[in-house]
This record gives sequence, C-alpha cells and structure tokens, in this order.
Amino acid sequence: MVCLLSACTLYAQSDNFYGTTPDTLAAFDNADREADYQQFYGEAEEDDEVLSKAIVHGSSSGLVNTRPTSSDNNEPCKIWAILLTDTKDESIGEDDRLDNLALNKELKGIAQCLGMEISINNIVGNAAYHKCNLVNAIKAIRPSKNDIVFFCFNGHGFRWDNQKDKYPNICMMGPNDDVKGNYVLTTDIYNALVALKARLTICFTDCCNAKVGEYAPSQKDNTLYSRAHTRVSKKRMRDLLLNTQGSILATAANPGEYAWSFGGSGSAFTQSFIAQLRKEVSASNTAPVSWERLMDNTIKSARKKTADCENTQNGIRYIKVKGAK
Repeated sequence: MVCLLSACTLYAQSDNFYGTTPDTLAAFDNADREADYQQFYGEAEEDDEVLSKAIVHGSSSGLVNTRPTSSDNNEPCKIWAILLTDTKDESIGEDDRLDNLALNKELKGIAQCLGMEISINNIVGNAAYHKCNLVNAIKAIRPSKNDIVFFCFNGHGFRWDNQKDKYPNICMMGPNDDVKGNYVLTTDIYNALVALKARLTICFTDCCNAKVGEYAPSQKDNTLYSRAHTRVSKKRMRDLLLNTQGSILATAANPGEYAWSFGGSGSAFTQSFIAQLRKEVSASNTAPVSWERLMDNTIKSARKKTADCENTQNGIRYIKVKGAK
C-alpha cells in the first residue's frame, strides 16, 4: 500500500486575513463552520450593480447570465465541478471527507453569490478507487464557451524515480491494489479539462509529490482559526470568475515533498486556498483581483503552516488567464 498523507480543510480559515486575532483551537464544530460560512456568503455586499447586459433567465429561476465585460457573449454561465476524494483510506479518509464537504460548501456559496447554475460530481468512497469514474466524469462535462470547470483531487499522490513531469500522479487504487495502472498524472487531467474549452478551467491536486512508498507522519493540530468579520463582494467575485478566461493548474507540493495534513484539522494547501479565495473576494479588499496573487498567497500560506514539519511543502502553480491577472 502506498502510504502518503494529503488533505482536508475547514470552512473557517486561518492567516488572520480578516484583521481578527486568531485563537488556537482543538476543534471547530459543525455549528461554528456553518455560522462562519453564512457570515461570509449569507449576505453578499451589494457594491456593484448587475450590468445591463446581464439577463435573468426565467422569472422564478433567479439565475443571472453575467459576463458583463463581453459585448457579444450573453450565454449563461455554469460551474461544472468534479471533486475526487479518497474518503476510505485509513490514514487520510476522514480528513479528505471534511475537505470534500468544505469544497462543496464553498462552490455552492460562489454559485449562490453569482446567481449561477452549478453541477458538482462527487467521486468519493470506493468510487474514487476506479480510474474509469474519473474518465466518465470528465466526459460528462459539456461546457459552453462561457462556463467554468473546476477539478480538485484530495488523496494520495506520488512520483516515479525517473519522472520528468514535475506534477504528481494521483493514486486511484484500493488498499490491496497495485499502483501500476491505477494512477493518473495531474498534467493529463489538466490537459483533458482544458480540451473541453470552457472559458475558465481550474485544476488542483492536493496530494504528496514524493517517491512512491514514502510515508509522511501525521502532524499535530497547528491550525489557527478566526471568524470571518467581512462578507463577499459580488463585484470582486464577478471580476475573478466571470470576467476572466484561461486556465489555472496547481498542486500542493514540489517534487520530493509531502502534502501535509494535521490530524483532523485540515490540509495546508486546501485550507490555504479557501482562505486566500475569501481574502481575494472580500468586500474589505480594495486591490484589483488577481489569480496570481491568490495562488501565490495560497502557496505561501501552506509553506508557513508546514514550516515546522520535517519536509516543508512548496506548491506549484501555472496560470494562463486573461482578465484578473
């Protein structure tokens, strides 16, 4: 069995990015997570009018067709998401389950904020061990030229000794399965998603990028929590996701590194991404939105969280976007 640590996340994030003083807590219960989510997404700041080119589809649907900067593109915008999550592994399954729940919550909050349709394909449990389920999920995505495709893997990952590609292979095998034939290269997933020709493609893998068979011991909880004291800005969210086209590829660790999680309180990468996403679209942020800053801050935050681990993780990112740089 390949034993490599990965991933989970929580809705409430650290880094003190809302200007509050964080407290170290052993746990953050479900009620607190839900309250934090509602605090941020429940009442979005109305700091920007929906421009005249936005079309409301149907009097009862409430779905808003918003890509206001494009004079010739009034197509509806939909989020297509695939969340591939290893929830059955004995070492990381519970953390991955929390990660999946958090990402589901965050994506639905974004869709609600922007008035968009969303389709989330959760490949979890035993289904996550079969490569054909990922292939079929990608085939099932039929984006229009104005849609968003989002993919995230939370589970085990590795690299071969002679591997030239710097991105990891993701494991798709059960506890007693051979790794050979039961893995997919991150870059291949990214290329398959980009080939769908959505307006914006986002592909993340939160997994180790170390030699196959290496083990990262579980770490103690080092997570700092702070309650969100601001709300999402609809204008900033539109600028980041609707007024942008291109693709983003990122993974949690450089070649030879582990992707750390902290015993039920979250993984460094996924936790940091949600925190930095909220910071980027916060109504209190006055800088122009930037995918480069968002991802650089995600990697920087994850590096800081793992500074005391035996192998500090440094993520990798590739950004090719027009609009929000």
